[in-house]
Amino acid sequence: MDHWNAFLRVLEEKLGKEAVDRWIKPFKVCDYDAKNLYLEAADPFQAHWFEEQIRPLCKTHFLDQNQQPIKVHIRVPGTQKGSSRKAAPTPLPIELRGDNLDKNATFENFICTEENKLLVELLKTLPNPSYNPVYLFGSAGVGKSHLLMAAAQHLAAKGLKALYVHASTFTDHVVQAIRSSQMQHLRTRYRAVDALIIDDIHILARKNATQEEFFHTFNALHSRGKQIILSAKEAPSQLEDIEPRLTSRFEWGVFFEVHPLGLAELCQVLRQRCRLLQFPLSDEGIAFLAQNFSGNLAALMQAFEALILRSAKRSFSLTKEEIEGKIGDLIALEKAESASPEKIISATAAYFGIRVEDILGKSQGRQATLPRQIALYLCRNKLKLPFQALGRLFGRDHSTVMTSIKQIEEKKLKGGEISTALLEIEKALALNKKNK
Repeated sequence: MDHWNAFLRVLEEKLGKEAVDRWIKPFKVCDYDAKNLYLEAADPFQAHWFEEQIRPLCKTHFLDQNQQPIKVHIRVPGTQKGSSRKAAPTPLPIELRGDNLDKNATFENFICTEENKLLVELLKTLPNPSYNPVYLFGSAGVGKSHLLMAAAQHLAAKGLKALYVHASTFTDHVVQAIRSSQMQHLRTRYRAVDALIIDDIHILARKNATQEEFFHTFNALHSRGKQIILSAKEAPSQLEDIEPRLTSRFEWGVFFEVHPLGLAELCQVLRQRCRLLQFPLSDEGIAFLAQNFSGNLAALMQAFEALILRSAKRSFSLTKEEIEGKIGDLIALEKAESASPEKIISATAAYFGIRVEDILGKSQGRQATLPRQIALYLCRNKLKLPFQALGRLFGRDHSTVMTSIKQIEEKKLKGGEISTALLEIEKALALNKKNK
């Protein structure tokens, strides 16, 4: 039993204590000797999970005193030899469908900022072994799903077999396959494609069995030169509860931040939606909506859909006053929750333990300069404020503002102190928003 207990400790290091407590410790130890261990599983699902996830580790980590593997025998009640119970019929293959693609999610329909143009052009060149994997990251509502669906349709148009799924769908597929003992069917489905596209890969956090399966799927596809495209809310190095061996692979190819849309681009999105849904809005109405939901495309689309539902007539173009009358509650909520220059500066000062006055003051010491540059970067990145407006707000000239933002952009790519500061400040802003 000492060898078994030592093996459990190894598994905790590799899979996490939660996984071991859930999947391994419920096994009943029936008997053991120097060369064999006899376990009884609670059900076939647990036994199958052991065969898939643990059996390969036994060969190298569950060893006797002579460093020889100890053989593990697993019995499932009711399935042993001699049982009068009829064998269960072979289950039909589980259905492992990709998620539906929005036919309007194309590269042509993607409203692109200057910062995102290079990314879109790169996606149009796929498949490309030089860019594998392609990893997109950014906050909710910046268009990551649109770009992934566009890439899937672009590749399919080239005659390639592209599979697009959300990470939660992939997780469901793994669970179904384990429960029905059809892991080989799952692997055939996911590894026989020309391009695998998974949205919101951060959803795999703390899902050890799913991460294990994705790790091997990634290796199988990448080794054969098949295209992999992923998205997440954060850069690979900032993902939490994702195994390092996965995050390191996410950095093998190229990764891009998808930047939020500015006011002009948000207006373009609204005009596009108005045409698509045949819902008339004046330029004044479009600008009014975009200004009230700037920097939050998801909230803007929700407000637009609410406006349509609350508008009985579509034969006229709503005025600014009529729009406010119909969705004033959503506008008020957005104003209460949205970030502002004051909130960003305050959160930055709090993180660095200095005063707001130090950031807005004239000090050129690093204690104030670095926080000031970070606050400038966040105001530009999150709020899309013009350089002139930032200059007036921070009391700096136009060139100083541009230089400060560029320096933070360059340092962010290198990780380290800057990436950590940005991540923690953004978390603080999100927490403040949640607690409102």
